[in-house]
Amino acid sequence: MTDPTASDVPNEPTEADARPPKPKVTRARTSATTKSDRTAADAAAHAAAKAQPPSSAPTTDLVPAATAIRENVTITNGGLDFAQATNVTVTQGGISRVEATKVDVRQGGIARADARDVSVSMGGIALAKADTVSTEMGGIALSVAGESTVTQSFVRTMFAKEVQVDQGAVWNLAAGKVTFQRRGLAGVVIAGKVDGEVRALLDWRGALALGGVAAVLMAIARRR
Repeated sequence: MTDPTASDVPNEPTEADARPPKPKVTRARTSATTKSDRTAADAAAHAAAKAQPPSSAPTTDLVPAATAIRENVTITNGGLDFAQATNVTVTQGGISRVEATKVDVRQGGIARADARDVSVSMGGIALAKADTVSTEMGGIALSVAGESTVTQSFVRTMFAKEVQVDQGAVWNLAAGKVTFQRRGLAGVVIAGKVDGEVRALLDWRGALALGGVAAVLMAIARRR
């Protein structure tokens, strides 16, 4: 016999059945890492980074290129502000400044020349500084040289160790030794030794006397 109170209707869910199931928590196992393990790991990472091949990306470091000096610079019927070369030749032209081993001026002009050997022929240089300076039928305003040769030329001021003058004129000359091969003209000559025939307007004694007179005249003019 069946229970008359039984019914085919399913049982209603209770409050306990309505609650959501609790999530299952799984605890991860942890393992303690010792100091020696960390040191070993760091060493392995450093070795791996060191073993990596270098990057192929181009670097941005710029290496300055060496400035090449020309072998020869030739100026003909033209002009140039600055020239730097082993040999510089000026023919009927002009250059403001020259730095070279050898400078050759022919019917041209240079404002300043710094070289080892300077040669002027029918031309002019304002300032010439070189080991050797030779002038033929030309002119130089200021010459500073070891050895200098003046041939039928005019030099306003010259400082040199040894000077040879051949039918030339030097207004102010200071040198260790001066040789006049043929009759020349000099304004003020201050030298350790002078050979040859020269017509000097003033020697070093006259220059000192002239300087003293000029100083006295200037003092009198200031008082007035």
